Amino acid sequence: MSRYQVYKFKELNEKFNSMEDHSEDVIKFFDNFSFEIVVNNLKDRNNSSNVFSDFMKENTTKAKLIGLLNKLNQSNLPTIIKSIRLIVFQTEEELNDLVQQCIQKIKRDSEQVRPLVARLCFDISSTFFMTKKNTDPADKEAGKIYFRKMLLTEVKNDYSNSIDYDSDAWSKERGDKTMILIGTLYNGKVIENNIMSGIIKDFKKTIEYKESKPLESYGRVEKAIQLLSSLVNCIVLNDESKAIYGDLDNFLENQITIYEGNQLISKKIRYICKNIIHELRK
Repeated sequence: MSRYQVYKFKELNEKFNSMEDHSEDVIKFFDNFSFEIVVNNLKDRNNSSNVFSDFMKENTTKAKLIGLLNKLNQSNLPTIIKSIRLIVFQTEEELNDLVQQCIQKIKRDSEQVRPLVARLCFDISSTFFMTKKNTDPADKEAGKIYFRKMLLTEVKNDYSNSIDYDSDAWSKERGDKTMILIGTLYNGKVIENNIMSGIIKDFKKTIEYKESKPLESYGRVEKAIQLLSSLVNCIVLNDESKAIYGDLDNFLENQITIYEGNQLISKKIRYICKNIIHELRK
């Protein structure tokens, strides 16, 4: 049978205090011990719990968005749109998660899925987040941040980076994906004609031959032609899109005649340019 020995606290405390051969860990503990440390550690633990709870809440919304978009197909599109509309976005960051997920899905997914994402973006364009309580009943839009506005802001930033041809970060692959994004959203009526007309004007301005251009600028011309080709190949050609192109085919034909004469751009790029003309005239 086990035996138990009961010690009186006072005698036990005196016994410990009389010990001279304390272990190093025990000595270190008593040297550094204070009630302030205990209180601070308790506060840190409580704060960590709050941070973790907030993270789980944000992560749950993001995970829900990713799960819904991964299931997206032609048959369940209305259901996915309805499910996203039912999500209550608590922060601007949560709404931005939806923007980023849609952008990345258009860039990386197949040609069959991209139009579905564009349709989804169009249908939830009116989704908004309230940044503050509206104290002005006459201004119904005060404090609202709309999904469409956030989306177009990100697309604009993406586009600006794609035409920064002199940047060390520029790459044809990233530029092509941006053109796919822009073309897909234009097909889905998310990007309007006036925005697209501005983009076409930007390309024409870069591609246009000028005698005063320094030789190094023709590297930009080649990059612009490649991106324009990606954009034209992505956009559905119809009466509306033909209107935003305007005289682009004739413009390119004139430019390629000049470039074939002076050979300031490569044969490969001249061929790409001719192919754009062919696509525009179908």
